[in-house]
Amino acid sequence: MEVRNRILSEKNEFYLPKEEFLTVLHFALQYPNWVQELRTEPDTSKAITYDGEKVQTSGDYDAAAETAMRRYTLEKKKKLVENTAREAAPEIYDYLLLGVAYGWTFWQLQAKGMPCGKRQFYEKRRRFYYELSRKL
Repeated sequence: MEVRNRILSEKNEFYLPKEEFLTVLHFALQYPNWVQELRTEPDTSKAITYDGEKVQTSGDYDAAAETAMRRYTLEKKKKLVENTAREAAPEIYDYLLLGVAYGWTFWQLQAKGMPCGKRQFYEKRRRFYYELSRKL
């Protein structure tokens, strides 16, 4: 993946400084790892409660609580990427997610049936990175 081709001019409405862009790029590329870990980790959702402000465990340290907190954190990051992709491009959400999280190229997505052109896809991808950087 050629990063230098993805850095935008400061004149673009979705411009991000290089370091900020690289942060969101690599954040999104971790998505497949989160999905895999959530599939393989045991569901320990009953070990914690969440009231919107803080996570509460049963008291003493235990592995189940630690795993539950890890799952909660991963799920939150996963949803952040998914929701941002949905907001940036609801009409091509699935394709955009494959592009930003799995590194699929425009040509691979087009072969899979993506219903938009190259310019529109790249514009949606830029918007995704911009919106994600604002949420992080």
